[in-house]
This record gives sequence, C-alpha cells and structure tokens, in this order.
Amino acid sequence: MAGRQNKVGLDYFELDCHMDDKIKLIEAEFGLKGFAIIVKLYQSIYSGYGYYCEWTPDISLLWAMQLGISPSGVGKGFGIATGKVSLSDPKGRFGTAVDTSLSDYPDNLINKVIAASIRRDIFSKELFDRYRILTSSGIQKRYLNATSKREKVELKKEYLLISVPVNRKNVVINSISSGINDISDTGNAQSRVEKSKVYPPISPNGFNCFWEIYPKKVRILKAEEAYRQVLFDDSSVNEEDLKDAAANYAESVRILDTQERYILNPENFLLRGAYTDYLPGNYKKPQSSKKVQFNQMMHGNYDYAALEKQMLGVDQ
Repeated sequence: MAGRQNKVGLDYFELDCHMDDKIKLIEAEFGLKGFAIIVKLYQSIYSGYGYYCEWTPDISLLWAMQLGISPSGVGKGFGIATGKVSLSDPKGRFGTAVDTSLSDYPDNLINKVIAASIRRDIFSKELFDRYRILTSSGIQKRYLNATSKREKVELKKEYLLISVPVNRKNVVINSISSGINDISDTGNAQSRVEKSKVYPPISPNGFNCFWEIYPKKVRILKAEEAYRQVLFDDSSVNEEDLKDAAANYAESVRILDTQERYILNPENFLLRGAYTDYLPGNYKKPQSSKKVQFNQMMHGNYDYAALEKQMLGVDQ
C-alpha cells in the first residue's frame, strides 16, 4: 500500500472575533474589500505553505485576474487607478517610517492593501523586501501550534521570525541557500544534504490519463508540475497510484454531488497531500448525500379510512 506524503498547509485557520487595531485600520482605509483581501491572503498562506506565501508581480497579476481586476489596475472587481505601487511612507504617517519602493508591481487595490499591511507590520517588511514573501511571527506561531501532532513539519530557516521550541522533534528546518537541513531534535543541529530537485521522467500518457480522469480541469501546467513533484517527493507512489487517486476522488465528488467551487484544483489536490486519502487502500467510498425527496417515496395502495380509524382508536 502506498504511504502518505507529509501534509503542508492547513484545512482551516482561526479568525479572531475581535480584530486588533492594525486590521481595523486596513478596514478603515479600504473598507470591507480591504478586510476581505486580508482574509484571502491568510487563506493563501495557511492553505499553501502554511506559514508564508510568495508575492511576486506575476502572482499579483493572477490574483487581479481572479478578482476581476485588469492587469492595468482597472476592472469590474475593485476598479482601482492604473500605475505602479509604492510602499514608501517617508513621513511615517502609519507609524515607523517605511521606504520600500516596488516599481514593478501594478497599482491596484490588492497591492495597496498589502503595502498598507506591511507599513502596519501585519506582514514582515524585512522578509518581503528580501524574499518577496508575506508572513509574520503570529502566522508562524499559529502554524506551529496547528501542526504539533504531525509526523513531520518542514520550515525554511531564512523565512523564520520565531524560535522553534527544542521539544518540537517533528520540525525539520531547511536552508534555502545551502540545501542543508537542520533537524530540531534535542536542540543540537544535525544536518544532511538535500537532494536537488530534478524531476524524474514520466510516461508519455501518465499525466494525460490523470488529467482526463480528474474532476476539475484548471491550470494544466501547474497541475503537471505538481504531478511531477509528487512523484519526486513521495517515492511510495507511482503514476498508477495517482491515476487511481484521481478516479476515486472523481467518484467521491460524483457520489457526494460536490459543487464545482468546492472541488480541489488538481495542483492543490496533489501538493497539499489530499491525494493520499484517495489512494488504493486508503480510500473509503462515501455514502450518497442525496436525500430522498417526498415525491420520490414509494407509494402504496392504502385504505386511508381504516388507517384513520386505527390511529383514532375507533373500532372498525
């Protein structure tokens, strides 16, 4: 039976009922759309890598497209003026003076909210400037708490804003620069060389078969990259396993009558480790969620007068 790949992201995250002043200021400046963007960013962080997300100009453009904002910044979704965004705040209007110019980012509502979030320390300015990622110490603490019972949790050393407790023996800290892993065990760093990612060849029709079977067909290039990455990272599965997992997931979606918006994109199905629940030996066929409608019930030939007398205790 194929083994399980380590899960990375989270299925849900906590959203405090009482917002701190930083989030309230975002909502005060940009309205509910600003608050919604912050929540969407949190979703991207926690459901993806778990404790950070990348934010590049290309990713910014993809978000703008998904939210109905044109590449130039004007669209039916949020409709913000064109141009480029600057995160500079030389006068320190929002607290500590910040000077981070991003001339290559479109000037739209999403980037304006991110700029304000960095100014207000919702996301780390230092890590954004250096690595173009969005994260914070609070996000990282919540991720560590949520993954305390996982078999293995991998973190990037350069992205960390917090200290990992020495009793977290399931944490592996990778260095993005040297390819060396520091394993949090007894507090003493151990290391091993991380293999370089050269994806193995796949059969000519392997991914095509997976793609034809999978119940949601979006972002085919990302899906194929994720397909190759799983085969690289999880040596216990092969292409036949992934095809079977796709077929089982498609069956589950059909039986449960899952709405389109709730069906996982193929890349997320693969990279988040969801496929492991649908591998042969792990998959349990669900029961149908469809309820029997009144007009679908079997009708019989009943003597309703006799039934009424029986219910009322009247002798026939």
